[in-house]
Amino acid sequence: MKNKPFRRYFIVWLLSILCAVLSGCVNLTPSKVVTKLYALGPIEATSVKVGQSTELHVSRPNLPVYLDGKRLQYRGSNGEIGELRGARWAEHLEEGVARSLAEYLIQVGATQVTGFYPWPQRSRDGLSLRVRFFKLGALEDGSIRMLASWDLLKGSTLQKSGVFESSQIQWDPSSAESLVAGLNSALEEFAREIVTEL
Repeated sequence: MKNKPFRRYFIVWLLSILCAVLSGCVNLTPSKVVTKLYALGPIEATSVKVGQSTELHVSRPNLPVYLDGKRLQYRGSNGEIGELRGARWAEHLEEGVARSLAEYLIQVGATQVTGFYPWPQRSRDGLSLRVRFFKLGALEDGSIRMLASWDLLKGSTLQKSGVFESSQIQWDPSSAESLVAGLNSALEEFAREIVTEL
């Protein structure tokens, strides 16, 4: 019976030594992972001009499913999806596209954007811009492609529609900044075309 307390202390002491030795074998210092966050849209502030002719709401854009998430992605020549390491979108891409398209519409034309996805439209009878992207993104060969159809609706009645294809925009496949700049150029082109139809 006298050995039991000694045995317990010995086991506790032995486990303490064992834990100290094993924890010394593990590298507990965290490695620094640098991830940069990017957002679409103009850098300069976009001001709304009172009395602009057309008021509209930018609805949730319909994007290709592979663009879900926050990774900056590109397509290879064989269709494989790659991603730029260390780079993420600051917001979900559909929210970023809706916001930046709204900002470019305000910046380039006579439109007063009353809201954009994810915020609801203020009036059911107001104009709503709906966009479906068939292609949106960068290719491994250094080009950026955007192909989209758009509808302008008042309530549920179609007012105007169109199809947009971006010009040849290039990007550097090793640079996330050039991918963001290229997509911004394509979105600005898209906004200019929509404004000409309003």
